[in-house]
Parts: sequence; structure tokens; C-alpha cells
Amino acid sequence: MIKPRWKTWMIIGTLALGAGVWLAMPGGGKTGEEVPTFVAQRGPLQVDVLQGGEIQALKNFEVKSEIEIPTKIISIIPEGYLITEEDVKEGKVLVELDSSELKTRMLDHEIEFQTTVATYIDADEGREIQRSENQSLVRDMKELGVFALMDFEKYLGRVLTGKILTDVGLPSTGEDLDKFVSMLDTQANTPLKSSDMKPGGGAAVAMPARKALPKNPAREISERIDFSPFLEGLGSGDGEAQQKLRQLEDELLLRKSELSVAKQKAEASERLSARGFVPKAQLENDQVTFEKVSLSGKTAETELSLFKKYAFSKQCALLLSAYRECLTKLERTVRANRAKMAQAETRFQTSKRRYEMELAKTEELERQLKACTIKAVQPGLVAYGDLNAGSSYNYSNSIEEGASVRLRQTILTIPDMAQMGVNVKIHESHVKKVKIGQIALIRVDAEPGKVLEGRVAELALLPDSGSSRYTPNLKVYPATIHITGTHAWLKPGMNAKVEIIVDQLAEVLYVPVQSIEVEEDHHFCYISDGSKLERRPITTGVFNDEFIEVRDGLKPGELVALSLPKKATTEDARPEPNSPMPGSLDKSKPKAKEKIKAVASVAK
Repeated sequence: MIKPRWKTWMIIGTLALGAGVWLAMPGGGKTGEEVPTFVAQRGPLQVDVLQGGEIQALKNFEVKSEIEIPTKIISIIPEGYLITEEDVKEGKVLVELDSSELKTRMLDHEIEFQTTVATYIDADEGREIQRSENQSLVRDMKELGVFALMDFEKYLGRVLTGKILTDVGLPSTGEDLDKFVSMLDTQANTPLKSSDMKPGGGAAVAMPARKALPKNPAREISERIDFSPFLEGLGSGDGEAQQKLRQLEDELLLRKSELSVAKQKAEASERLSARGFVPKAQLENDQVTFEKVSLSGKTAETELSLFKKYAFSKQCALLLSAYRECLTKLERTVRANRAKMAQAETRFQTSKRRYEMELAKTEELERQLKACTIKAVQPGLVAYGDLNAGSSYNYSNSIEEGASVRLRQTILTIPDMAQMGVNVKIHESHVKKVKIGQIALIRVDAEPGKVLEGRVAELALLPDSGSSRYTPNLKVYPATIHITGTHAWLKPGMNAKVEIIVDQLAEVLYVPVQSIEVEEDHHFCYISDGSKLERRPITTGVFNDEFIEVRDGLKPGELVALSLPKKATTEDARPEPNSPMPGSLDKSKPKAKEKIKAVASVAK
């Protein structure tokens, strides 16, 4: 077993003192009978690591402060109180914290919360109002477009109007117009989402990415449309243009007929007047009538020509432009509605987010107010502070009535007594030997006669930073030993010694570690035959605090010297580097010096 370090120093000191006494004796070291010996034995050898530790519960239920501001403890249950199942059922109060400041903050927050609620409701209703207004505006503009289309169809007829609108890429029928308006109407009421945002400019400002609206057929066409060819189709049409054209043509035909009659009548009057059958006045009257009818015919012909060349094309262009303008206004209305809807949606989302934040803050304040009274939730033994923290930490964060506690500070700890373990720190010289799963024997100082069994469950990969802070040269690795079984008498904080079984050798030859001499990485021992000592090289193996395995160079039953066989003197001097003794050896006695250093290294 690995013994405490004080025992190592005691062994080395005893050897040094024995060497000094032996040197003072006349003729010391000359015979084997004057040196104490040990009989080399063969048998089982147990290699272990012995460390001191502290009993801890493997699982702790920690009661922490959940108040975000420092709060004073008004009352607290006495330390060491055993919480029972009945206490848990009745909801026994363990800690009561001061809640006066929280109540004041809740009253102040209530006013702000009510204002936020009103803003949220107003933004929600405003969004619905804006959506309704958008629908009304789009519907009104749709009606204007329908009326413009009807005027165009009224003038040219449905068939010819559809042909012209199809050629220029505009909705040619009422159904096409309804589909176009429906697409615009849908986007007019679609709010912008976070996915529609993209970075704009060099500053960290997000601008809404404008979604592409449906292809607008109401774009201005740079080329002027010639409507003259459509006159040929007016004959079979049923629009005002066809009626106007027919009226003008009929008027011209009527004037031509009247002109023919007036001409015949004027010519007859001339012949009759030449013979004296018709008065001159009658002749003149017939001639005036002929001239009048002739002028009327020319006027009718001119009107028909003007209608075909100018009036028809102008009226068609006006009606088409009016229809196109209605569609353009409809698109502008949709975009304006979309912008208004985006603003309304932004106000709504902002107020909603603020409402959610204020609501969460209200719920958090209520939760903290409720957390000012801490009740029992599981049975166990009550301990103040954090059991896993150091004593200095618990001293600076004392738990008592009137003391202030901060957020997440541990007020009480209720250990789970059903699962106990030992926290130990393995020195770096032994950490390579210790493996997870190795058996350990635990001896608790409070119960000297009892030996508990456990296993190595945890072993740190890095040394404990807390230990190296004050002693940089000391490297220890924290480890946890899980104790097998449940023991009611075990309490957290008890001191214990842990013996970790590193190896079990069944049948080996071993001698005490102080009988080994190390010189230039070679091991020697001194064999006594009763009259003299023989220095013999040996091969060693594993060892513990007391014995070391001898693999070659020694036989069972041989007597091995336990003390120094050669003279050596010591003197007070400054310690040499890597020397385990506080003093140094005389350089004139290298053998004795190496002997003591070797014993110290083996004992370690």
C-alpha cells in the first residue's frame, strides 16, 4: 500500500540516523552480523495506491436563488434538518426570501403592460382596416377597368375589341380582366415577411425586396397602332363605330340619290323652260335645289372620309388609352396598397413583439415572486451552501437569516444519501497506475473497524487547477470513487482513506524497499551469509510502499540487509535538486549519498 508522505520521510530519516550511529561505532559495517536483515520471501504481493479523501453524495439536489436581483433571506430552515416525505407532501417552507422589491417592480410594470396591450390591439385592428381599404380600392379600380373595357366593346363590338386587345397584349375579355385583378388583389393583401428582406447599401439597414407583380399588359407601347385595317370588319360588327359608319354611308347614298333626282329635275326644268312651259322662277328653284343636294352629297362624302381617316382611329385610340390607363392605375393602387399593408404589418409585428416581451416579463416577475418561497420537493438532509465548493467560497457566501443571495447562488443542498462516494486527488506519480473500474477499499475515520468496497468511477484528464494555484509544483488529479451499497451511517464531509487496488501478483519474490540500492539506474542489494555482506545486482519489478518485486538475482530464503553496509556521514547543507531529503550528503561518500537517494525514490 502507498503510505502517506510523512512515513516516507520517517523511513529515510531513520535510515540516515542509523547510518550516522553505525558510523560512530568502532569497526561499524565490517561484518554481516551487525546489519539487520530480512528474509526474501515468495508469495502474493498487492500493489495499491493510498489516498485520503472526503465522503460526498454522488447526486445533490441544490436549492438556488431564482431572483435576478440580490435578495435577503428572511427565514431559513436549520442546517441538518431531515426533510421527510410528509414535509414534501405538506409543502414545508425551507427558505423565504424578501419579495418587497419584486412587488414594487410588478406594480410599475403593470402600467406599461396595459399600454402595450392597447397598442397591440390598435395595431391588429389597424391592419384589418387597412386590408379592407385595400380591397375597396382595388375593387373600385377594377370597376373602372371593366367600364373602360365595356366602352371599348360598345364602340367596336366584342369580337373586334377582343382582337385588338389581344394584339396589344391587354386582357381582352371580362374573365381575363378578373384573373389579372385577382392576382394583383392577392399581392395587395400579402404582408412582407422576414424572408423578403435583403441588405441594402453599405449601412446595416434592411430594405424590403419588391416582389415582382404579374406582368402588366398596361405598359405604354411606343409604336402607334393603325386602326384603319379594322374598318373592313365593321360591316359585321355590332358596335357604335359600325352604326356610325353605316349611318354615314347611308347618308352619302341618300344624298347621291337626291342629287340624281335633283339633277334630272333641273335638266327637265331647263328643257321645259326653253319651250316656255315652266316659269323661270321654277327653273331657278330646281337649279338651287340641285346645287343644294350636290353640296349635301359632298358634305356626306367628306364626313364619311373624315370618319374613316380620323374619327374612327381617334376614338379607338382614346378608348384603348382609357382602358390601358385604368389598368395602370390599378397597378399603382396595388403597389400603394402593398406599401400601406407593409407599414400596417410592421406596426402590428412590432407591437406584437413588444406585447410578447412585456407578457414574458410579467410572467417572469410572477415566477420570481413565487420563487421567493422555497418549499420542500424531495426528502433528505439539509446543508447550507454548495457542498462541492471550497470552504473559502462558502465562507465568503455565508447562508444565514439577513444575508443577501444573488441569482443562481446555492442556498441549500440536499444530498442523495442512497448514492455516496469519495472524492480523492491522485498524485501525478501514481496517476498512470489508476484506471477507471479498479476496485478500491474505503476506511472511514468515523468507523475505524469497517472497510467499504467501491470502484474508481471518474478520473480527471487534467490536474486540479485549484491545487496548482498555491503550489505550482504539486500536480494532483481529482478522482471519484463510487461506494458499493447503501450505508445509513455515512455522512457527507467525513474523512476517509481510499486504497485503490492497482495490481494483484499471485506468486512473486519480494523484499523491503529500503533494502534496494540504486546506482546509475542499476539496482543492488546486500546479501548476508552471517559473516560478511555480498553486493549483488538484481532486477526489480512493481512495488508498493513496503515491498518491491525481485525478478532476478535473488532466491527465496536469502538474507537481505536492511541498513547501509558502508560508512557514510551527513552534514547540514543546502538540498540538492531532486533530492527528497532536506539535507545533502558529503561528496566524499558517493555510495552513501546514492543509497539514501535510492531508498527515497523507491519509497516514493
